[in-house]
Amino acid sequence: MKSFYLATFSVILNLFLCNILFSQSTDRNNLENTPITEENTSKNRMCPECSRIYPGDVSFCSIDGKQLIDYTAADLICPTCKEKAAPGERFCKKDGMPLIVQPITEQKDPEGNIVNLTPAEIARKIQTHIEEGNRFKNEEKYTEALNEFKQAVFLHPDNIGIHFNLGGIYWKLENQKLALFHMDTCRDLLEMLPEEKKNQENYQKISQDIYLYIYKLEKGLLPEEKQKREALVLEKRNKKMSAALEENRDKWSEMVLIPAGKFVMGSGDEEFIPEESPIHEVYLDAYYIDKYEVTNALYWEFVRYIKETGDHSKCHPEEPGDKNHAPGTVHTNWDYPYYDYPGYPVSRVDWYDAYAYAAWAGKRLPTEAEWEKAARGTDGRRYPWGNVWDATLANVGPSGSLIVGSYEVGKSIYGCYDVIGSLSEWCNDWYHAEYYHKSPSMNPKGPDYSTGVRIIKGASLFAPYAYKMRCAVRMFGKPEDRNKSIGFRCAKNYVPEAEENKAK
Repeated sequence: MKSFYLATFSVILNLFLCNILFSQSTDRNNLENTPITEENTSKNRMCPECSRIYPGDVSFCSIDGKQLIDYTAADLICPTCKEKAAPGERFCKKDGMPLIVQPITEQKDPEGNIVNLTPAEIARKIQTHIEEGNRFKNEEKYTEALNEFKQAVFLHPDNIGIHFNLGGIYWKLENQKLALFHMDTCRDLLEMLPEEKKNQENYQKISQDIYLYIYKLEKGLLPEEKQKREALVLEKRNKKMSAALEENRDKWSEMVLIPAGKFVMGSGDEEFIPEESPIHEVYLDAYYIDKYEVTNALYWEFVRYIKETGDHSKCHPEEPGDKNHAPGTVHTNWDYPYYDYPGYPVSRVDWYDAYAYAAWAGKRLPTEAEWEKAARGTDGRRYPWGNVWDATLANVGPSGSLIVGSYEVGKSIYGCYDVIGSLSEWCNDWYHAEYYHKSPSMNPKGPDYSTGVRIIKGASLFAPYAYKMRCAVRMFGKPEDRNKSIGFRCAKNYVPEAEENKAK
């Protein structure tokens, strides 16, 4: 199964990287041909096992412990700013781009003689090594394949596809540390691609799959090694989340005003869903509700606050005493790659987490009635856009984008995104199957006693069929339940401007 998945993913990766690698080759072809001389070479040392380059004063590889050998290479430069790198550097200090050789127009043959090569000849050599490596890999001759890909990566150290193949081969050879090194390199190079490359189809999927490979490889590390890597992951995440909030906080925190008035709630006899019946008219006071589901970045800030201050004053009084509010389950913890994406909706949070975040943010969880009105409007429609299901309007299925607000046309009439698809959402109410038979017609808030389960609204992208996607669908879960399909958004009481100014 592992071999099949790696092979399948390798094909997808190669298709996606095709134009990226072409553009990189073009950049190299455009470099001015410069002979290698004493003036433009730098003395470094190289690991004979993984080909990693080190400064000249380092003796052993930090990845596999091998003794380093002398290595002389042409200067490395940044392809963007063209600034020359210091010995041992692999990425530009200014813009973080992976460095390239300036230029690789000459190589030494096995006898040590200088052989002049044109950029086109270098590209052919790289391609030959890759083709041979793939042939050996398909024949399960992993040692021979490894040698071919190592020669390819020596000629083209910033080639994402080569690093991916090296990571896969080291995985097959059960060399976990080197598999991780090359998968880490894949991740870093992908993140440093220009924005126009990141916007290409399949980028997000490939990036997430590489993160998952890394996550799986880390599972086999010794505890102290894993802790070190987790610390690095969280440090890197902190920087990413801070930058994302600086750019998107106002957008992700935006709320829409739902005006006071009546709307149609529940379903009629034609749906034949007892817990959604009877269909009835409800009046709600005006209120605000989040335009977007709470994102990983917004929730990250809350978790960091709890960790740094230990302040649980906004938490529900009945929540378990040992909660730190970090999302996750026994299988997928806070270090899970999903949480590295700032714009994804936070998931695997229980009702207590959602309640505490909302209170901390100066908001609250919406009631079931507030959620349903924001999703379907006043006319009793089945879906946010009307009565006819259209999968292209919602974030559903494996091809959907997880980033909040990706489906503009599918938003509700009030401007709420992802109320159908994406994630299901916690509401404040206790759930009771027959509540609609006796619920008040004005501002219903659910049963005033515990039923043991809370309301969940809005089908997630994992819902099996369109019937579950209706705005009227009622679901429930225990307050401590966590699931990859459940997130939340917040609501807030509307205070007329005159009263708000008076209160100030």
